[in-house]
Amino acid sequence: MSHAPEVVGLIDNVLETLAETLEDGMFPEIGYYGSSKKNVRYTDEGKYASVDSSASFIDGRKVESAKTIAGLIYGLTKFKEHLQAGMSMSLRDFYYMHKVKHVQEVLQVSDQTETNRMINLCERILRSESASIPREELGVVSSPKGTFYGDITLSDLSGKKINCTSSGEYGWFISSRPFDVKIHEINIDAAVFVEKEAMARNLIELGLPEDIRIGVGSLFGQPGRNMRAWIRRLADAGLPVLVLVDMSPWSLRIFSTIKSNSIELANIQGLATPEAKLVGLTPSDFWSKRGILQGVEHSLEKMTKSDIRCAQQNRNIPAIREDEELRKQNEAMLKNKRKGELESFKAYGLPLKELKDLYSRYLRDKSSQFDVKLI
Repeated sequence: MSHAPEVVGLIDNVLETLAETLEDGMFPEIGYYGSSKKNVRYTDEGKYASVDSSASFIDGRKVESAKTIAGLIYGLTKFKEHLQAGMSMSLRDFYYMHKVKHVQEVLQVSDQTETNRMINLCERILRSESASIPREELGVVSSPKGTFYGDITLSDLSGKKINCTSSGEYGWFISSRPFDVKIHEINIDAAVFVEKEAMARNLIELGLPEDIRIGVGSLFGQPGRNMRAWIRRLADAGLPVLVLVDMSPWSLRIFSTIKSNSIELANIQGLATPEAKLVGLTPSDFWSKRGILQGVEHSLEKMTKSDIRCAQQNRNIPAIREDEELRKQNEAMLKNKRKGELESFKAYGLPLKELKDLYSRYLRDKSSQFDVKLI
């Protein structure tokens, strides 16, 4: 259900307060909480959380701040206009709204990074129950990224009732605002989210979702905010969330973002899924005597200088450093200087029926380690 009326009310409160302050002949001062490390902590639940202890202020007495406040008023007015009309806008749309001649003469926006920062500022200034309002609730949406295939029936933002197995060969393209999607029925036992589109597509083509009652999500690399919100929705509905990524230091970051959100977006709720389980690929798949993929250890790639630097930096990322299993995996890759890719399954050269059996056995075996049973 849309929260547009509530958000419009919050916008009106800010605009009215600014107007009253100016009418009283005073310079406005606007407080908000930033996204620096001092405003974020890594919780015992395994996610980043915003800590409202060190506020920043926009001081209207300063020339640069006056420009910021003018931009804030303009941006909030545009958000309100679009929300009341049931319209959305892209990040690029918002930038071009600032290229209107009379607007540009005042705000003098040089590039999109400035308008993106304004959207981020609006997220932080508009708050409901101590939580920031995400840009999606302001009507600012990104192109849908990620797909989901599985026996889940839902109503999307158009109000149409659909099943995620009959929405195309890849399944349902994740809504830009999944928190407003209504879920009617779930007939799967777990949701598996795959880093690479090609493997997710293969699992669907081989019929794994139907055979072992899973949903398959394609992350298309680092998941967008919409995909992470959808993953959170499924976890809230009681579904086990399993994540399948490359064995690489970069992929550990992908998983940690799903599990813990990020420092930059700690103020946005509903983007972390601490319950998510990393089923693979893991070093034990290749380097353990019982590893399912030990027979294709020859397929491992040498880590590049960039990979090694990434793994070294991972040591300082709380979501990886504070997670014992992720920390061990990161150190194992650094020690061996090797990385594995999801395509490693293909290195067996198996007939497709046997490849399907391998995928099935792998998912069953790895999920069972987290007490998730697949038929």
